Amino acid sequence: MEEIVRCSRCILPASLPSVKLDENGVCNYCNNFDRSFGDWGNEKELKKKQFDEIIKKVKKQNSEYDCLIPLSGGKDSTYALYVCDKIYNLKCLCITFDNGFLSDYARKNIKNAINATRADHIYYAVNPKTMLELYKHFIVHCGHVCVPCMRGIGLVSYFPLEAFNIPIVVSGNGRRISYLSGFPELFQSGDLTVFQNVCKEIDVKNGCDSLLRHEPKVTYKSYLSAALNLMRLKDKFVPKYITPDYVGIYDYLDSNYKEILDTINREMGWEKAGDSFEHTDCFLHEIPFYIHTIKFPELTGSTFYHSNLIRLGQMTREEALKLELEELENPGVVHGLDEFLKQLGMSKEEFIEQVTDWTKIKKYRKEEPFYTKFYLKFRK
Repeated sequence: MEEIVRCSRCILPASLPSVKLDENGVCNYCNNFDRSFGDWGNEKELKKKQFDEIIKKVKKQNSEYDCLIPLSGGKDSTYALYVCDKIYNLKCLCITFDNGFLSDYARKNIKNAINATRADHIYYAVNPKTMLELYKHFIVHCGHVCVPCMRGIGLVSYFPLEAFNIPIVVSGNGRRISYLSGFPELFQSGDLTVFQNVCKEIDVKNGCDSLLRHEPKVTYKSYLSAALNLMRLKDKFVPKYITPDYVGIYDYLDSNYKEILDTINREMGWEKAGDSFEHTDCFLHEIPFYIHTIKFPELTGSTFYHSNLIRLGQMTREEALKLELEELENPGVVHGLDEFLKQLGMSKEEFIEQVTDWTKIKKYRKEEPFYTKFYLKFRK
């Protein structure tokens, strides 16, 4: 096997279009991470105090529910519910987008989490036939599979806010752990513009009007928060004077996975699927990572995740590289792929042909106006 040139700090291959190495061989993703989060050890207490302040302001609103939690049954959303219910005593409404492929582990973990707390819970599902049509359409036109799911998750994170007058969404997310969101060649967002553009040519749009129409509103608070972040004044004014509409817990709380897994196992009845604790909530979870390896054969399904663990200081480069080389030599079976393709009426050869070109989705990404770019870049 030809040796792959990689970042000297993480294990990202330099051949990825968006990866740039500096004079020390360190990639732009590691450098950007250091600029944004390099002082996390000294900032943890401040971020925790900021989160406390946000919660105090939310409670003062005395709404029917204090927060909305998108609950997938995975470790991070379960931990978000644990934090909100058991530590901060918030009135929580949880909502789950059922894409038709929720795993038994996810359903059991969701049930256990709700039973362990005082939270109410809603399942939301688009018709399964409609979802299958959307999956196939996005595979053929974009070379991606997860966009319909991401759109559904984005939807359920928004529409209950107005219906129940809920002041804030608290998700099991955060910029420090979002290890795929910065890669335009691979990241699949639930962006409404992309979704609408792709669905223009498909009759199935009549069956998923909710996915095509709703989008979280960008309020003055969102733009003000982004502006303060740009001027490095956000910590002084947010959340002291501005309560955000959306909070990723790992932007404020530490992501020590060993402690988190011990906590949710003990307190929430959470169980991992076999040997894995990542993406146990969906039968299709291995397929998008397999697609990555088709587009870029120098990748494995774990490349991005392990690279981010290195940046977080939770894995050494040597440990990650050893696992990476083993996975490249022995890729293994992609669980769920054959059954999924059978339901789509698509052969594996056709599937591979359709997902190989990473540039297919680019034509559906509309150029955003400068103020939207500004907001998206500096909103955190």
